[in-house]
Amino acid sequence: MLKSAREAAGLSIEQVADKLHLLKSVVTSLEKDCYDRIRGDTFARGYLRNYARLLGMDADDVVGCFNAKSAHGGGTRAEPKAARRREPLSGGRGAGRIGMVALLLALSGVFLFQTREPVREQVAAPAGALTVETARGEQRLAAVGAPVMNSTN
Repeated sequence: MLKSAREAAGLSIEQVADKLHLLKSVVTSLEKDCYDRIRGDTFARGYLRNYARLLGMDADDVVGCFNAKSAHGGGTRAEPKAARRREPLSGGRGAGRIGMVALLLALSGVFLFQTREPVREQVAAPAGALTVETARGEQRLAAVGAPVMNSTN
């Protein structure tokens, strides 16, 4: 039904696929009533509805045909794959992970506090003293006197 309407409208499969934003293989599958390449009945109904609208057909009639075929086992449909079940986590594994996280946090805290440099307090130098950084560390020198500038040069 869809294929004959598409051909009557003068559209190619590529044009329909481009306008509907679908793969060419999906459009071909819709025309052949082969829905194994489509993710589910909901998607198939939506694709059929949009395809019918594009061709100017009654979308409800096209979807109704799909519903009737799928209710009677018509059309080819791949069986849905069973979802893989996850095994529940045992209590020991979860507790071990929490313990490892707590241990890593504790070790990180110890490392940060051990490698931290102590805060130096700024001590005001007494009047007439000068602080100089040397290879041996900071040295405080007593200022002997301020240089005198002669203005009589």
